[in-house]
Amino acid sequence: MRGKNIGLSRSYGGAWMLSVMLNDASVQEAKRLVDTQKDADYDIVIRPHKEKRSLTANSYFHALCGKMATVLESDIDSVKKHLVLSYGVPAESDGVPVTITLPKGVKAEDYYPYCEWIFGDSEVDTYALMKETHRMDTKEFSALLSMTVRECKDLGIETLPQDELDRLYAQIDKGLRHQ
Repeated sequence: MRGKNIGLSRSYGGAWMLSVMLNDASVQEAKRLVDTQKDADYDIVIRPHKEKRSLTANSYFHALCGKMATVLESDIDSVKKHLVLSYGVPAESDGVPVTITLPKGVKAEDYYPYCEWIFGDSEVDTYALMKETHRMDTKEFSALLSMTVRECKDLGIETLPQDELDRLYAQIDKGLRHQ
């Protein structure tokens, strides 16, 4: 659900109550939750809202990956991996980069596609993980798409005209695009 203006108050009986002003689209979902509520404990998570990227931008990114794969005589997964490793963002947990350490000889790519070797010794290798594209926020995805367009142009691949790209970027992230 989406809301704003979070408040904290006490009921007449002294219990603490959390209130959230919901947007219109969340009201029906909230009503269903309240109607099915049981006398149980709940985990409540409130985090800042981030706009999701548009499916149009996602589709365009994948179309460009396909065109690049054809020109490079590669496969779309390899192209996408190259782009995410080159222009994506590191996966983080509470602001700390996420890494994995595996026994020497185990290929991290067999378990997670967007990882890059960072160091190792005789027994283990450590990899940095990058965010999957569907986990990127609009600003992150916009930067990835922008660099994908640049690589396509460098390869002679036709992209949308600049005015259409500008409209697409505006639709993605309402002006947060990296230049």
